Amino acid sequence: MELVLPAVAVRRGPEGDQISYVASFTFGDIARLLDDGRLYVPNQPDLPDFAQRKPNPVRIKAIAQYILETYREGTTFFPPICVNVQPPPTYRNGNVYLPYHSVTLRLTDGQHRCFGIRQAIQDIQAQDLTNLGILSNLELGALLYSGLPLDLERQAFRDQNLLAQRPGTSLAHLFDKRSPSVLIAKNLMERVAQFQGNVETVENGLGQHNPKLMTLSTLVMATQHMFPNLRSKKDLEERTDWAVAFWIAAGSNFFNELWALTSVQERKRQREQSIAVSAVVFQALGLLARDLYLEGVPGEDLHKWLVKLGEIDWRRENKFWLERGVTQVGAQGNPILPNTRTTIDACHRVLREFVGIIPLSSTC
Repeated sequence: MELVLPAVAVRRGPEGDQISYVASFTFGDIARLLDDGRLYVPNQPDLPDFAQRKPNPVRIKAIAQYILETYREGTTFFPPICVNVQPPPTYRNGNVYLPYHSVTLRLTDGQHRCFGIRQAIQDIQAQDLTNLGILSNLELGALLYSGLPLDLERQAFRDQNLLAQRPGTSLAHLFDKRSPSVLIAKNLMERVAQFQGNVETVENGLGQHNPKLMTLSTLVMATQHMFPNLRSKKDLEERTDWAVAFWIAAGSNFFNELWALTSVQERKRQREQSIAVSAVVFQALGLLARDLYLEGVPGEDLHKWLVKLGEIDWRRENKFWLERGVTQVGAQGNPILPNTRTTIDACHRVLREFVGIIPLSSTC
């Protein structure tokens, strides 16, 4: 029995045998080849032909879920996998011929995609057999290397992973049209006056010459704190309107001047002197918003709950922040504000106290 794949030959180097092939496998083929041991992943360190990293079960589960959420819409976007075919395949008339019971397809890139595909097929077999045929017939692109020796296979694994670069988190969010929390955050950028034109959507961070208020990744994280584990778009408009009301209440009443568009020099001064323009505070405010949302506070009443935030002294040098574990003493003796979950939680506790969710333990 042969597996016949339509393919295009591509020249990898100047020598005649340095040929690879661009082809594709159906999702069903991938699951079957994994089960039969034909699609082989040398990912155990004690193997003599070890040439891959260990699989991550959490990542496999996430990929399977991604497939099940997107395949009906035709928006399952995967880059091709890379496979080292041993022994070298036969190529003629635009097809690669793989003798099923003697070929070994060694994955050099894409094991999590392949395991995720198999998991998605197993899940749909258990839940929704009517769509099994649709999912099984989807295709995944593949770059087939022809008979690479082990040392070159390892080199291919190294090069494919080391030279690849993921987009910055903010840029990835900017292009995301699917995730509910991202959709809310991008809506906030348009509807909250202080955020309009004031959120960095491309770079990973805010350098000293960037006068914007925060990155999109920070705003998304604050939104995820506000609505944790948000996967469904059900009630998305209601949640978005409430989030807009929260940030308008906070921004227009207490942080209007600090959060407004400003010059590079002024923003630099603000970052040096106040914690109110820090990612820590934005994320802590997201956690506070979650508290108020769970309390059932309507959007029109948020100003009443947030009014006491105006009494806080947000200066970085205020010893209150050091006493409450929000700031620390840096190497130069100046207060610093680490962007860690511990610091965010400490700031969140302070905000909860000031709005009256928990008793106030000291004054600011």
